[in-house]
Amino acid sequence: MLEDDSCLQDDSMWEYALNAKLSAYLPKVREFWEHIDDIDVMGTGVYPVLGDDVPTGLMYRVTSTPARSPIKNVQVFPFVPSSYLNFTNVRGGAVRMVSRVCAGGRFTMDEFTIVEKSNLPATYHQGQIVAFVPTAMLEAGKALGRWVYLTTNELMALAQGKVLTSIKGKAIKRL
Repeated sequence: MLEDDSCLQDDSMWEYALNAKLSAYLPKVREFWEHIDDIDVMGTGVYPVLGDDVPTGLMYRVTSTPARSPIKNVQVFPFVPSSYLNFTNVRGGAVRMVSRVCAGGRFTMDEFTIVEKSNLPATYHQGQIVAFVPTAMLEAGKALGRWVYLTTNELMALAQGKVLTSIKGKAIKRL
């Protein structure tokens, strides 16, 4: 263990540095959450956040269910890989510093809690990511909603006012 290990956890300089780097992402993250219902979910995975003036590296992850999400009850969330934050000369390493600053959900920016995750399968080469989740959503423990994947035939049946047995089964599983 390094002698200066405690400086990573206690030094507010690192919180300030992380805040400064992530501030550029906040406008697009707010826009993302304001229009979350408009996202056309095509499947699980990682997708770029689209639009004008999107900061480099801003993406979002979609999981199959809120229960399987790395951030419990949050099925879709925007994030940036920490490698895009370009921290240099951090004693003990930038990944470790970001992990410590965000530990336990104690790092917040305005209405968001910044959540750090590492080594997630199917998330940007399994490196470290920094996710932006509304604090109210985490505190309430509520789910954003549930996406149910429907086949083309199921969608056509719904459009005609028919509810197929397969749709009922998918809905029951998600309740």
